[in-house]
Amino acid sequence: MADPNERNLRKMAMDGMAMIKTSLSDSSSNDQGQSRASTGPVQSSGQSRATPSTSSGTPIQHNMSRAFPGMFKNGPRFQKKRPAGKMSQMQFLLLDATLEKTPKPSREMVLLQAGLGRRTINIPEASDHQEIADLLSAAYPKMCDLEGAWMLHKAMGGSGQRRLNLVSPDETGYTGAGLTRACGGKGCLYIMPIQHTLSTDPLPFTASEFKDMPKARCVTCSQSVPLQLLSLHVDTCSRSEPHSGHEDADGDDMGTTVYLSSSDTPEVQTTCPICEEWVASDIVEIHASTCGERECDEAEYGDGSQAQKSERVLGFSDISDLMKTLNERVNTSTTFSICVTREDIVERGLKQWQRQKRSSPQNTLRVTFLGEPGIDNGALKKEFLTEMVAGIERRFFEGGTTGKTPKYSITDVGSHNFKTIGEIFAVSIVQGGPPPNFFMPWCYDFISTGELDYGAVTEDDVADLDLKKQIQQIRAADDVDVLEIDKIVACGYTGPISIQKKEEIVRAVVLHATVRLVPILQQLCSGLVIYDLLGMVRAEKDICRQLFAQELSRKVDSDFLVRSLSPVFSEKGTVKRQRESRIINHLQDYIQDLEDKGADGEMEGEGHLPDAGNENQIDVGKFCQWLTGQSHIPLGQADREDFNQI
Repeated sequence: MADPNERNLRKMAMDGMAMIKTSLSDSSSNDQGQSRASTGPVQSSGQSRATPSTSSGTPIQHNMSRAFPGMFKNGPRFQKKRPAGKMSQMQFLLLDATLEKTPKPSREMVLLQAGLGRRTINIPEASDHQEIADLLSAAYPKMCDLEGAWMLHKAMGGSGQRRLNLVSPDETGYTGAGLTRACGGKGCLYIMPIQHTLSTDPLPFTASEFKDMPKARCVTCSQSVPLQLLSLHVDTCSRSEPHSGHEDADGDDMGTTVYLSSSDTPEVQTTCPICEEWVASDIVEIHASTCGERECDEAEYGDGSQAQKSERVLGFSDISDLMKTLNERVNTSTTFSICVTREDIVERGLKQWQRQKRSSPQNTLRVTFLGEPGIDNGALKKEFLTEMVAGIERRFFEGGTTGKTPKYSITDVGSHNFKTIGEIFAVSIVQGGPPPNFFMPWCYDFISTGELDYGAVTEDDVADLDLKKQIQQIRAADDVDVLEIDKIVACGYTGPISIQKKEEIVRAVVLHATVRLVPILQQLCSGLVIYDLLGMVRAEKDICRQLFAQELSRKVDSDFLVRSLSPVFSEKGTVKRQRESRIINHLQDYIQDLEDKGADGEMEGEGHLPDAGNENQIDVGKFCQWLTGQSHIPLGQADREDFNQI
């Protein structure tokens, strides 16, 4: 806190300065008046006596300006003008949804009609994120629906469809200087929504999105059409009769808006060769190319009609040929986004999968791990699917070396968890994840046929530990009093209980252990309808068996992993080449030691997927997952080639 004396002294100084300024202004005005009065008669009489200049001021003002140059200055004050900010012309294109590649020219035309086409915008280099967002919103009114949830992407050089790469924003968001460095005034910046899907319905030509575009008049309908859309409009307008509108008695046109639709002329319809529905003849080709990609109704799988439809597509030579067909059924135009943490990934993954209502698992899966800056270009997706399939195997299945069956849980059935599990299995198979090839043979037979073969079920097909223990007690019993009658009756056995009926009692327990799992398997099949995978399995039972049955499963071993290595050595004969060879040999020995330790510790019988046994035990599968992001052998030929290039 300042001293009171110091405050008083400062106040007195300020009062003195104010008084001096007041006296200077009064004296200056008096001097100017006297100067004008004295010079008037002299000039009128023709005398040319020199007068003192007033520009220099009084001596007091001169002394004060020397003592206080910041407060007293001679002459007017001039502020230096700031140079105008530099502007950069940049080209933008607003996408309707999240994409991995640049849109095709035909797709860009659809976006242009919806007000999402290319725009050239002047961006000041000194602009911040909010200013850039305002400029983009002014050019694209539909960006207001995104609520700020958008990112900029750019494509590398080349032609055709190219992969879109994220333009990373600064800590304060996008800036004009940052965008100038990113694109350099060349190419196009793609505005990609993060969590919204914008409408692509064509806008009227009078919309605000087209106000800055040059217009031209259509000679057929006399409409003013944006020049960029005129060729497309002419092609459509030429197939319809000119709309004359309704005129009143004075000859004035009563129509305010001109619509060229099929209602003006008779519409010719044709039957679609795929769905056998009546559609307009001019769009039958477009309809036929998309109606086969619609989501299938789950009710169709009750009687196997959808499976019969898939039987029309036969002749797959191997699993690679089948996987190629399944990969083509993935909708790559949009994404199915999952955002989870690595902790408790199975439970969180199931919950987030079920909560995702705006998109379908049939779209491209994109995964984000909370707290990690990585962008999913395929590796995070495979890592997520690997962890999910392995965790689902531990959490929802039980069994041993011959295979596994679902755990009996009415709670999970009521929560529709097994339907979600079926969807995850289908996505994992089709989009590069590990196949769930740990089912018992009778489980896969039920999935591939829709029926349970009661005669083929044996005691070895029982995976429940309590029921297996009960069967062993029944086998070892030599007296009726040893048998637990309540448990036997609970299994559905209604015959006489005696030692002579042990085989019938055991048979009842075996059927009880398998029949009670039928609703669970049915719910799991309802999730496999994605990509029509269930119909494909029922049409190609032998080829698809390796996707589900453990008897044909192949896990990553040392030979496969070492053969997949493609080291780039230095020149032969150099010391560096020798050192690199020793490193490769050491890596091969380490992988083989992991495989030998797993065999000695009987880890192969505990589970074939990573983390299926001891989570702290490092095996070849875990090492492969750490190295490549996946712990399984790729199914398709394209996936194998990509795996060798990692």
